[in-house]
Parts: sequence; C-alpha cells; structure tokens
Amino acid sequence: MLSISGKHLVHALPLLQFFYISRPTSHTVSKSRNGVKVSLFGALVALAIMTILMAPAYAAPIVKPTSGGTLNVGFETDPANPNPGDQTELKISFLKKDNTIQPHIDYRVSVKQGDNQIFGIPVSHVAEQGAVSIPVQFQSAGTYQVTVEVQGILFQPIPPETATFTVTVGSGSSVPEFGPLAGLIIAISITSVIIISKKAQLHI
Repeated sequence: MLSISGKHLVHALPLLQFFYISRPTSHTVSKSRNGVKVSLFGALVALAIMTILMAPAYAAPIVKPTSGGTLNVGFETDPANPNPGDQTELKISFLKKDNTIQPHIDYRVSVKQGDNQIFGIPVSHVAEQGAVSIPVQFQSAGTYQVTVEVQGILFQPIPPETATFTVTVGSGSSVPEFGPLAGLIIAISITSVIIISKKAQLHI
C-alpha cells in the first residue's frame, strides 16, 4: 500500500494542480491553431471564388472546314453570349488546313433566323491578316445561323464554299467583363492572404 507523508503531500499538490491546469491550456492552443487553419482555408476559398467570378469568359473560336474542304474557317462572337440590342462582333478568320492564317480571301457573310435573312454583307476581300470583325446587332432573342461563303483565294476565284455557325442570343449566360481593375483586386487579395498566413504562423 502506497503511503504519502505530510511533507511529501505538500510538494505533490502543486504538481497535481499544474497538471490539471496545463492540460486545458494545451487544448485551448490546439483550438486556436485549428481556428487559424479554418480561417486561412476560408480566405483561400473566397479568393478562388472571386477569381472565377471576376475572370471574363473567353470562348475558344469554333473552327470548321468549308463545304468543299479547301480551307478552314474560325468563328467566335464578342461578347461570347450576346443579348438582344447589344453590339456584337462576328470575328471570322480564314485558315489553311494546318490552321495557319490564309491571306487574301474573297468572302461574303449572311445571318439568318429561320428562313429570314436579317443581316448580310456583299462580297468583300480580306488582305494579309486573314481575319475580319463584322459588327452586327441582334434585335431579338433566339438562334441564328451565320454563313461564311468563300469565293476566292489569293485573287483566284473558286466555286463558292460555305461554313455555317450557330449563335444563340439572349441565353441568359452573359458574363460581365472586367478590365485591369479586376487583376489589381486579385493581386491585392493574394498578397493579403500570404501576409495573413505568415502572421498566423508566427503567432502559433
């Protein structure tokens, strides 16, 4: 049987008190660390969501071969998701079969909604740049067909070849575009998260 004298008991009690006091303190520090980790994780998640929301949407150009297979035609709209009444650019590029620029193309463009032609340009010529941007304004929501017709290459006429693309107007998925301010905000946010992380590590 273990016995403790009065003298030894006096020395044992402070040790017991230290043990029971120190344990909750350690637990509190652990909670603090977890809280910091959660805060940093939340900040990083918020930054990622903000970056996604603020980044403008850029749709990759659609590339199709012409009906005769002589060349490829690249097509995209700016904005990527046009709305009725908005100024929209039809961006068209003429490409060789290896998708490099094909200069000096004679072409014309027409836009239809169903059987009704709502826009068109006569035969035109694109020079060395091999690409053109055509402004158009869609008056109503719906699906439109944009037909690019090629009639000549390098000043030589060819039998007409076409490539047709679909444009959906008023889809409700338009994404706002942000300028340099968006990049500045993102950079400041990233810097802030890094500084907070370093300070948190120093205080843990």
